[in-house]
Amino acid sequence: MSEPLQVTPVTAAQTGTYIYDLGIHGVFKLTFTVPGVTSDSVVMVSMTELANGSNLPFVGDATLTVHNVAPGNGTVQLRGEVDWDSDLSVRVSFLIA
Repeated sequence: MSEPLQVTPVTAAQTGTYIYDLGIHGVFKLTFTVPGVTSDSVVMVSMTELANGSNLPFVGDATLTVHNVAPGNGTVQLRGEVDWDSDLSVRVSFLIA
């Protein structure tokens, strides 16, 4: 596994909610830029596959798993897995409390 990548948000849907769209597969460790987060923040994460061409969430055949979540100062590290042989369009959503 390589060094964590820095990922910036696609959308901040509402206060405390951040949405990131990725093309990814396999086990990954990414660092997301999430304004206002501290090491004391409560961070909840979900992942969903996106339909090709429409970016609409759906449940496909791939298994998506969140392994570890670690908030930092303005960042969140996420280790997860997209159990598929090639990159899939995936949406990662954060709820910050």
